[in-house]
Amino acid sequence: MKPFTFQQGKDAWEAGTAPSLVHAYIPVVLGRNPELSELVHGIRSATKDDPLTHVGDQWFHITLYQLSSKPAAEVTEEERRALTTELTRQMETVAPFDVTVGSALAYGSGIVFDLGPDEPLNALRTVTTRAFEAVLGSGATSYDTAVLHLTESYATAEVHVEHYRQLHRRVRRVRPSHAPLHVDTIALVDVVANDAAKTITWQTLAEVRLGGTR
Repeated sequence: MKPFTFQQGKDAWEAGTAPSLVHAYIPVVLGRNPELSELVHGIRSATKDDPLTHVGDQWFHITLYQLSSKPAAEVTEEERRALTTELTRQMETVAPFDVTVGSALAYGSGIVFDLGPDEPLNALRTVTTRAFEAVLGSGATSYDTAVLHLTESYATAEVHVEHYRQLHRRVRRVRPSHAPLHVDTIALVDVVANDAAKTITWQTLAEVRLGGTR
């Protein structure tokens, strides 16, 4: 396991050298998801002595899109309004859905929760991307969201192989190992990455409900 590096598109997004960026997130509120909260706190307890920065309760999210072609400060108010309008229009076609969070995976640069099933998450990512491209063009990002996941912590130091194996075993023993998550909202956010502290924080620009609900 090696220290996590935040990405701006395909490049490193380093604290102090890169501005904030606009993203689309699925916000994950632990207070509304008690089973997930229990799972998260179980992982934290099992890994409290490992070189990890755990995501704060208020900052859990699933990344759907990163606008990497320009910093948030260069996204005009008109573009932000247009993005919100287009996201709202696109989300009318997507009904709220449920996914399962877990198992937790000790990854190469931290701990993530797998998510499933993939189909509704991928469909949501597709319409989110469509909204950004309608407003800002197809070259608005080079960031790869890969397999959608929920990050629990970011590695802060390199560990040797045996330490990593022990970490993997401790994470796997946490029970319950899965939790439900109801997805009914996405958020347009202005995100700050602190690579030194290994934290992600943001300001919410707009929230859009799925399925045209209020």
